[in-house]
Amino acid sequence: MVLAPASSRYEGRALRAGAAAAVMLFVGLYWLNSLALDVTPDALLMLLEASAVGGLLAWLASRLDPLRRLLIPRWAMKSAVETAAHATFSQENVCLTRDRNAVLLYISVLEGELKLMPDIGIQRVLHEAKLGEIGGALANAVEGDAVELVCDAIRKLGDCCKERFPILPDDRNELPDRPQIRLP
Repeated sequence: MVLAPASSRYEGRALRAGAAAAVMLFVGLYWLNSLALDVTPDALLMLLEASAVGGLLAWLASRLDPLRRLLIPRWAMKSAVETAAHATFSQENVCLTRDRNAVLLYISVLEGELKLMPDIGIQRVLHEAKLGEIGGALANAVEGDAVELVCDAIRKLGDCCKERFPILPDDRNELPDRPQIRLP
């Protein structure tokens, strides 16, 4: 199991949002001063104000997850989770077990997404419906403790695998059992 705070850094999203806010604020202040109030605007002062507000918004957008979620399109988050899960599957050598019977459970917190990735040995033995049922129970959970839901899914997976892949005398643990935390 791999737990990732986020699947990507989404570089540039916060900066673009801050720059857009600065430009809109500058135009709004200029319009307000010159057209509505009929005052000669101080462009340099307005530029500094708009830049400060844009910079603050960019900083907040890079630090606050709810704000980050608003700035990142759903398709970009899904794509980042998919890419990161496949990269992790490869980097963690999940496909190099002797019987090809490993499963990666990739959980990405920022995106609120998870990916259940069985190796080919598991796919051959377990019915796709059973894997879909376990993954679907996790993905579609609306209520309940997240930790309990994940533990329940791991238990169900373990029960399925225990029947199909019994422990042999020469078995050794080929992958770490502990959850890993990966940064994007």
